[in-house]
Amino acid sequence: MEEVWTTLASKTLVKDRWIDLRADQCRTPSGQEISPYYVLTYSDWINVVAITSDEHVLLTKQYRHAAGRVFWEIPGGGIDANDPDPCAAAGRELEEETGYRAGKIELIATFFPNPASHTNRLHTFLATEVEPVGTQLLDAGEDGLTVHRMPVGELIKKLHHGFLEQALHTSSVLTALLVSGRIGEIAP
Repeated sequence: MEEVWTTLASKTLVKDRWIDLRADQCRTPSGQEISPYYVLTYSDWINVVAITSDEHVLLTKQYRHAAGRVFWEIPGGGIDANDPDPCAAAGRELEEETGYRAGKIELIATFFPNPASHTNRLHTFLATEVEPVGTQLLDAGEDGLTVHRMPVGELIKKLHHGFLEQALHTSSVLTALLVSGRIGEIAP
């Protein structure tokens, strides 16, 4: 059995619609106490690697305030209370951000973005047979988000040069391309 820490006490420091920060008092298996140990509680979120029938990946460009600049990304976002499950959230986010809908969407991986301090998980979906169905329905924080189509082969070449700078977007894309057979197995 793997040994885990024991939480002796926990105090919420900040909690609103954007952040839930707590300070835990913990004891390690060897008996050391660590206090405070800060934990950020977030809802799970999803990333969608959306591929059209003519082998283009849907990408977005979006301003990210903490970094102070625009990034290339894949569609994604938080799982809302109204979403019955992560797959429904993936379909909703894809359509809201891009105006496209998937003929097929499947969960291919679940990652922990930062298990040292964050509670949430990232669910990665592969969406195929993606077709335009309407217009974007952007949230206020997505103002200025633009949608782009890039051939799969071009994206693979650009990944070698750090094109997608967000680690979890890169891991989602690489996982989707491996699972779907669009890139070969990575040698051990």
